[in-house]
Amino acid sequence: MEHTGAYLVIQQGSLLGKRVELWKERTTIGRSRECDIFLEDLTVHRKQASILRTPTGYLLRDDHGNDDSFVNGRVVKEQVLQDGDQLLFGNTRLTFHANEGTRPFQMLTSRRRELHIAKTPDPLATSMAGLEMTDARGSTHKIDLLPQMTIGRSRDCSIFLQDLSVSRVHATICELPDGTHELVDNRSATGTFVNKRAVVRCILHEGDVIQIGGTMFTFHHG
Repeated sequence: MEHTGAYLVIQQGSLLGKRVELWKERTTIGRSRECDIFLEDLTVHRKQASILRTPTGYLLRDDHGNDDSFVNGRVVKEQVLQDGDQLLFGNTRLTFHANEGTRPFQMLTSRRRELHIAKTPDPLATSMAGLEMTDARGSTHKIDLLPQMTIGRSRDCSIFLQDLSVSRVHATICELPDGTHELVDNRSATGTFVNKRAVVRCILHEGDVIQIGGTMFTFHHG
């Protein structure tokens, strides 16, 4: 079977940053190891949900029926997914990325740059900006950046850090209209550092090292 190109990126939980391709007609999600996407999360049902490939797009279907499958913060039974939709099952958050070939008005640009219609497309840009995260234990994860992402100790943050030295909503990374990314410290208690210097606001450049609590991030422009 031909791969479609659509995929999920896990934004929270033990598999933070993991990319999962959606290449089957039906992809199952849950806490059972029999599921295609196994979530090691006690708050997720054994067979939580499925993503179906249909002629009209990818359809998320809640398989458990307890009103605990969410898309963009809203409970769903069935919903056709759009590029960038935020899925939440238990404590695990995922981002849906559509097949590059099925999006309307798609150009060969960074996956997020096509949102800024006033900009001149760069035909050589084929990947989105991201962070390479190294936690206090030395584990490394890769995270794709959305247009705006929060970092902090709150489980509502896009990037959840289980670190008591981190504020609940410690910092925010935003993509600006010109395609650059700005890091903003949200008046955190312990500060946000870029290349070992404390910052309040900072435009990020390729290879910049961000420190928040005991976690280090390396910024890559894509």
